[in-house]
Amino acid sequence: MKTQNLNELPEQMQCGKISEKQFIDQICKFVIKNYPVFGLHKYDEDFRQEVLMNLIEKKTRLIHQYNPEIGDFFTYLYCNICNIININIKKQIIQSLREKINYEECILELEEKEEKYYRIDYKTFDLPKVPFKPSTTTQPEIMQLLKDKQLKHNEKKIVILALKSSYYLTDEQILRICSFSGVNKDHLYQLIEKCKETLDEKSLRRERAEERRNFAYFHHKRYLKIMAKLDEDVLSNGKVCKNLDQMKAHMTTMEQKHRRSWSRLNDSFEKGHIYLRPTNQTVANLMGMCERQVNYYINCAKRDLEKSKIEKSDEA
Repeated sequence: MKTQNLNELPEQMQCGKISEKQFIDQICKFVIKNYPVFGLHKYDEDFRQEVLMNLIEKKTRLIHQYNPEIGDFFTYLYCNICNIININIKKQIIQSLREKINYEECILELEEKEEKYYRIDYKTFDLPKVPFKPSTTTQPEIMQLLKDKQLKHNEKKIVILALKSSYYLTDEQILRICSFSGVNKDHLYQLIEKCKETLDEKSLRRERAEERRNFAYFHHKRYLKIMAKLDEDVLSNGKVCKNLDQMKAHMTTMEQKHRRSWSRLNDSFEKGHIYLRPTNQTVANLMGMCERQVNYYINCAKRDLEKSKIEKSDEA
């Protein structure tokens, strides 16, 4: 088919000599036989097939938007095919960039996991302790034993603070507390175990908070590295993608979101909002006193700590 015959196709279709399907078939045949005219010789067979598929998908618009008063049909078809070529090239560039970003993300994720793994020092693990000799003594009996012991003010204060810190105590610390307060070691272990039994739900919440914090930190660092890598590629290769600014704006938003989440959770950990502590009511029940008395002893310990800090600063 020659160019002149191609220009006659719209008129033939309007007259009913050919159908829409025949119209599109003739156009595709012309493009296939004369693909160098449209610059398709620079691309591989898959790309040319993709252009033809796009052309077939646009058949309705291709037919009804043509205006013979503006120009001949060949010029109209040529402009449409050039437009399809440009759109497909942009799609390929975007797809290539996304694949590169995904590749970089996988590499960064692997590096982060390896770094996190190699930082683990199993010798420094400080896991919560459990009673090595669980006592068969019941809670009322322990409460009566504590009353009979008639602990002094400082001794009660130490035991209450120990129960509040039960999740974090080590064997050595528990033995020192028993030595200072005179409380039987097995009885103190039993009280500590009772406190820990109330911390299961809080422990799960803390683990989830730690996971969210680590997740936020990882993605905060990941987005920073991806944006830095994109800037390096632009500087080294000089290639600028049309959607690069949009992608960087999205990554900046995500980086700031994860950074805020990481900072907020870190602040909660530093201020002790997510520490694993039994309630004052739990400690009061174990000690055989009211919650108000537990608050009193804890406040006394806080005042003693502040007083000790002031004395040390004065000496310095």
